[in-house]
Amino acid sequence: MNISIISPGKFKKKPPLEELFNYYKKRINLKIDLKEIKTFNFEEKKKLLFEKNQITKHLKPTDYVVVLDKDGKMLSSKDFSVFLKKKMLERTKRICFLIGSELGLDLSLKKSCHIISLGRKTWPHLMVRIMLIEQIYRSLEIIKNSSYHK
Repeated sequence: MNISIISPGKFKKKPPLEELFNYYKKRINLKIDLKEIKTFNFEEKKKLLFEKNQITKHLKPTDYVVVLDKDGKMLSSKDFSVFLKKKMLERTKRICFLIGSELGLDLSLKKSCHIISLGRKTWPHLMVRIMLIEQIYRSLEIIKNSSYHK
């Protein structure tokens, strides 16, 4: 199984956030692909439509798409590991996690997707990337029954 994280913005040249993201990425035995989409300061409707078009360029019809949204379903780390294990057993080729900009995501992207939450708070999208990849790593360690989660 491959995992894609599609997120607005870019890591700056070698900041601590990118290093932390790459630390977890290297520890995961799955292909993790980060797609950074450009953002512009358009008015709200135009910005959401532009970001939607940028995101959909990276999606394939066979992808299992998961939207990260503060109003989504709250999953514990163990629940998230159950979710990932189920997708592995179903032989899902690629899971795409979508992270929205400060405006969130266009509603049409959310309609047919699995929506999960990392909490009710609003977080900067660069930090959400790190929290997501750490939870992916943690979930895989739970599946392996390692001591990382304990």
